[in-house]
Amino acid sequence: MRILIVEDQPELRQLLRRQVEALGFSADEATNRHDGLAMLFEDPEIGVVILDLGLPPQADHHEEGLAFLKAVQARHSLAKIIVLTGQSSAVVTMRAIEQGAFDYLEKPVDRQALHYSLQRAVLFRDIHAEMREAAKISLHVVADASAELNTKALREQPMRKLVMSLLEKNNFNVSATARELQMSREHLYYYLKKYNIQRPKTNRV
Repeated sequence: MRILIVEDQPELRQLLRRQVEALGFSADEATNRHDGLAMLFEDPEIGVVILDLGLPPQADHHEEGLAFLKAVQARHSLAKIIVLTGQSSAVVTMRAIEQGAFDYLEKPVDRQALHYSLQRAVLFRDIHAEMREAAKISLHVVADASAELNTKALREQPMRKLVMSLLEKNNFNVSATARELQMSREHLYYYLKKYNIQRPKTNRV
């Protein structure tokens, strides 16, 4: 399996390639949405994409990256997409997750976080591929309930991570976190209940 890096900044692209190769993966590179999609759809060996959401011709915006995600979803590709985001783009990160991003990493990219994210993406991609192959072999495949639950948990981790990181940043102020995500408090409370997120208990003297 190879990793495709879609990033227009040469320095960051080369840094990511070195990190990916140091972790034992082969890497390919693209600098824009069209080239990246062409490489992905023509090469079944590419299993994971590291995607910068800000790509030319509108590198200061995120529409190219979001369009990339939509195209991958439309093709029902097995590839898992890890998006790169800025620290101040919570709403864009949420949109990317809702449009199929498997995970997200904030710039500058931490090597350990990259390693963990790639491991999860490869595992999830392999599980997805096995399920698709099993469906081809038999129309009477009975899903393993525990595997289905684990798959659902893996899929929901990015959104839980985003909500949790913003709550910690805002000292668990629900109103401030909801404003940053541009959603209502009620909508945020839905996520808190869904992911069983609670304010940490403080020790009182």
